[in-house]
Amino acid sequence: MKKHLQVWDLPTRLFHWSLLIAVFYSWLSVEILEDMQQHFYAGYAVLTLLLFRLVWGLVGSRHSRFHTFFFPISEIASYIKKITKVSEQNYLGHNPLGSLSALAILIVLLTQASIGLFSTDDYFFGPLAGLVSSDTMAWLTSLHLDNVNVIYGLLGLHVFAIIYYKFRKKEPLTKAMITGTKTINPNNHAATEENKPASNWLALIILILCAALVYWLSTAFLDQLPISDYDYY
Repeated sequence: MKKHLQVWDLPTRLFHWSLLIAVFYSWLSVEILEDMQQHFYAGYAVLTLLLFRLVWGLVGSRHSRFHTFFFPISEIASYIKKITKVSEQNYLGHNPLGSLSALAILIVLLTQASIGLFSTDDYFFGPLAGLVSSDTMAWLTSLHLDNVNVIYGLLGLHVFAIIYYKFRKKEPLTKAMITGTKTINPNNHAATEENKPASNWLALIILILCAALVYWLSTAFLDQLPISDYDYY
């Protein structure tokens, strides 16, 4: 009989789906709606969520912590060699490739949201744009635009991996991120891993503090922007 184990805590799952919505709306607001004000708001939401995840990666439940994301190179290489085979699931949390993918997405999105604070489209300015020179602002704006292609590539690879694991390796990754549980053979060594529940209240407090930090960043330096009208904030 298969064993059902709790893997992903509620804060991690809510973060995952909230980030998806925020990133999608960030794209929608600028590419379809052409509304830079909404684009900034979406960016603030993305940054808040990412800051929360950085902290949660230190204090969350076992499989949400970053120390479980790192594997020896030899183990990564061994996993890649077996990637096409249908085998027993040996990882409750992220597998070696999944860990690399998750870290890459977090780093790229954090970079995008951070440099967006300093960027401009000549009409709207990021709230920290006044803290850097015009040349630096132009460089960061260019980087912000170019980095979008990296995000598209990583998200496309992420979707492909979900589909591949679902139909080839018979691992429903999406379902696990919704329910928080995974089904595993009780004789599998991974079934002995403990994943003590994390405090949802602690997660809420961390989220509020991260939101407060982002709000401060978005308003504290507006008087230094190279424009006189800040009403759009």
